Amino acid sequence: MAKRNCRFEVRLTKDEYYELTKKARKAGLTTGAFVRMSVAGQKVVEAPSADVPVLIREVRRVGHNIDQILKIANAGGLLQVPDLRKALDELRTVEKQISSAYGY
Repeated sequence: MAKRNCRFEVRLTKDEYYELTKKARKAGLTTGAFVRMSVAGQKVVEAPSADVPVLIREVRRVGHNIDQILKIANAGGLLQVPDLRKALDELRTVEKQISSAYGY
């Protein structure tokens, strides 16, 4: 990791400082890290709420359950497999969308 030995000071109004700290807090970063990422041109996104990992875990559990049902259906010919495969594919698409939206 690079040593940060150059100091830069900037003066802000109370409103500007409030906005900077609010945006940094939403991203889950310190104000310094937020400024460095902004200067580097990196996209700073809002940190996910604590519920997002739980949501992803639950979506994966449902997918695992559908997968188990598919295995049983394939073995015994009990259910319409194409419908279950479609549901599983849709569930995996939702999981990928949630993961990509929140950087997981």
